[in-house]
Amino acid sequence: MLKQPVRTSISDFIKTTMGSQFVIPVYQRNYTWNPEKETAKLMNDIQSLLEDHHRNHFLGIIIYMETRVSTMFRQLQIVDGQQRLTTTFIFLLALKRVAEEKKDRETAGMIEDYYMYNRHTVSEGSLRLKPAVSSDDVYARLVYGSAKELSRKEKESGVYRNYDYIYRRIKELAKHYRPLEILDTLSRLDILEFPLSETDNAQQIFESINSAGAPLTSADLIRNYVLMNHPDEVQERYYRMYWEPLEEHFPESRKLEEFFRFYLAAKTYDLLNRRDVYEGFKVFWNRQPGTTEEKLREINSYARYYYAIYEGPAENEGIEKALRDFRRSDSKMPAPFLMEMMHLYEDGKISEQTMVAEVRLIDSYLTRRALCGNDTSALSRYFPTLLRSVLSANRANRKQDILSLTKVNLITYNRGKSLAMPTDDQLRIQLREINAYSLSCLRPVLERIEHHGATAMVDTSDLNIEHIMPQNPNKWWKNASGTKDEDEYTFYANLIGNLTLCAQYDNSRMGNEDFAFKKKVLSKTLHIRMNTELLKKKTWNKDEILKRCDELCEMIIRIYPYNGANAKKDEHIIRIQQAEETFSLNAPTVSARAIRHSDKDIEVLPGSEMKAYGPREMKKNRTVFLDLSERGILHENDTGRIQFAQSWHFSSLNEAAQFLMHRGGENTAAWKAEAMPVEETPEEKPEQKEETAEEKKPAKKKTVRVRRPVRGKREVRRFTKKKTDTSVTE
Repeated sequence: MLKQPVRTSISDFIKTTMGSQFVIPVYQRNYTWNPEKETAKLMNDIQSLLEDHHRNHFLGIIIYMETRVSTMFRQLQIVDGQQRLTTTFIFLLALKRVAEEKKDRETAGMIEDYYMYNRHTVSEGSLRLKPAVSSDDVYARLVYGSAKELSRKEKESGVYRNYDYIYRRIKELAKHYRPLEILDTLSRLDILEFPLSETDNAQQIFESINSAGAPLTSADLIRNYVLMNHPDEVQERYYRMYWEPLEEHFPESRKLEEFFRFYLAAKTYDLLNRRDVYEGFKVFWNRQPGTTEEKLREINSYARYYYAIYEGPAENEGIEKALRDFRRSDSKMPAPFLMEMMHLYEDGKISEQTMVAEVRLIDSYLTRRALCGNDTSALSRYFPTLLRSVLSANRANRKQDILSLTKVNLITYNRGKSLAMPTDDQLRIQLREINAYSLSCLRPVLERIEHHGATAMVDTSDLNIEHIMPQNPNKWWKNASGTKDEDEYTFYANLIGNLTLCAQYDNSRMGNEDFAFKKKVLSKTLHIRMNTELLKKKTWNKDEILKRCDELCEMIIRIYPYNGANAKKDEHIIRIQQAEETFSLNAPTVSARAIRHSDKDIEVLPGSEMKAYGPREMKKNRTVFLDLSERGILHENDTGRIQFAQSWHFSSLNEAAQFLMHRGGENTAAWKAEAMPVEETPEEKPEQKEETAEEKKPAKKKTVRVRRPVRGKREVRRFTKKKTDTSVTE
């Protein structure tokens, strides 16, 4: 247990431990104090102590564990308090520099002898502070007076930025106070000193202390958990070989935490809430076979996959091209699925063509749903489930290729359900009706249209989205639009057919000027290909907008195809032979899927839907329903139905059916085992001859009836911005 804590000053704490070295272990978080925040507050406290010699300030807690290296040398491993202790030594370095500049050799000598160095110990222990590995080089150069040799990158480090800030503050204070007086303030900065004994669980104490202070991210805690219980030299080797590359990929701790969340989802097929990532990692880590080094090596591989997917570039040119298009959506939801596909590709289990097709398929799925304004709340947890279904079927029968299995699970099984991929006809209808300007996917879609088939890529990053028929009409546009009232005008103005890309300057110039003026402005930027057809138009009204809706929709259908990979025929489905049986339950109020792990373990999958329980329905099941709703496992989707945001386990198929269908009795038969009819591999299509110019003409478009906006409830529903955010849900 903890020894008796001692209240002392930071000055006495450093001086009375002479002959020892303070070691900041590699599992600790990096030095993160900010010159404008924590360090500024410390310097303000020091200034207050100079102004009032009778005051003391409490700096905080320092917990450490002592390791005796030899009779003359000890190491004090800092379990908590590394930020304040490191900043204190940076303060001493800056004060020593000011003292030397003022020719105050006595104060500079005191700082060296009593604080900075161990004069009579082994060479590696000569410095009193051994900071975290990531800060070690910068700190050492400051100690040995080599600050001028620091690179630009090193000068951007937290250690140097705080050193520079403290130096400038001390230089100002030195105009009114002697360096020795400034040094004396450390004797009135109090700390609570907690020494640990060898029997104390340093890891447990680290977690409990930090749960009450400045919150650590899951990534900080994971680093601690993986590295803490190894010898110092092993910690440093693991840090430099495996953890430092992770921090290079993800400099922000929150980004690294996000990666671990998706990594766990790829390995366990379950996307945890952010607050549960650390506990979930510990369970996963302890169950995984292999050495620490083997497990860290795998984590590094998945970090490379994640970075290639979302930052790039991927090493393979074809895969990078597909990923470059996918990145426009900025969706992290399919991260677990795509990381595992990258792993299969790197292991040689799928080809480059399959990897490209998987990326295109996922991109089409997400974009089509976003264009139709479909609910995205369940998608984050659906993709790990999709991954499990695909891999499970592939393990059961290696002849079933990964891409076909993905199509069966993503497209075929979801037809007619809330997770369905919108068909071509559904897109044609929706793009004539939806407020496209409100969709978060609009810009990436317009950019893809602009780049599709282009021989040279145009930089679209600085282009704006322009309403050809302006949002705020003047008298000319009200007459020319062909609309009968303000609501109808707004409806047509926000359709995708009325939207285009233009230069920012042109966007401001055009404003709500008439169509002839807008064409004149657009004619000066002919490099924007999507505006070429607009310049041929003589008028612009609601009929032209609908025509362009259809034209853009056909382009979108080609860019984001329904089968996602240009397969020969989506109808030719192969039988899914699951290693674990998969069942479906479809009833008037239920649409659910489940996996039978055993007779007593039935997992209802995310995306399953049911109706809500009323106040007088089945008390036992209603209690479960309320509990799952409160925990966020169940939620109401945009259609008013109850949806599983996460999977949930029942003890039997009958128990699951009773809960989903709101009825007692025997309901096992309501579940149907999923098995698709076996079909032979489709025959090869005869090689197509090159089309003539006449044959290349587009086919006559299917006429789609447009529902006109009316006043009242339907109108409010139509113009309400739909939830299309593609960010990751909890």
